[in-house]
Amino acid sequence: MTRIVAYSPKKGVDWTLSWQDTESEPLSGVIPEIIETLQASRDKLQALMTAEDEAEAKRKKERQEEWERYERREDERKIAQAIKESQQQLAEIIESWGKAMVVERFFTDVEDRLAEATNEKRPFLEERVKLARQMIGSIDPLEFIKNWRAPGDRYQSKYGELPGPPAGGRSDEQ
Repeated sequence: MTRIVAYSPKKGVDWTLSWQDTESEPLSGVIPEIIETLQASRDKLQALMTAEDEAEAKRKKERQEEWERYERREDERKIAQAIKESQQQLAEIIESWGKAMVVERFFTDVEDRLAEATNEKRPFLEERVKLARQMIGSIDPLEFIKNWRAPGDRYQSKYGELPGPPAGGRSDEQ
């Protein structure tokens, strides 16, 4: 048995026509009818293919728009995360500096008392204070802030948006 099948090769276009040999009517007898049917179907098939092209273009555009929305949401999330991490680090720096100031007050008090110490004890105690200060390290607030990473140091927006202070936060305009 012989069979002829015509179909759309375009994905998304469901169009087929088929003819098959029968005992009463062989395919060779219906070839003119097949040609006529295919020619008559040409415009319909072209319209189906054009409609599918347009539908695919629309789907592609929707996917691109959804991806863009996702990218923007992700960008906003990363900006918010950078702000949060920056605020947290700054709070830790301020807390560390506060502790350093307690240490500085301690050393100031020690040095004031050292001025009243007897000459015998003074060289030994001065050396001990010097060693203790070296152990503590810098208490300069500029050293603390130098290591802080601002939101813009943590993340650069793909859309040119700058991470700014949170609502209620300070800005240069205040």
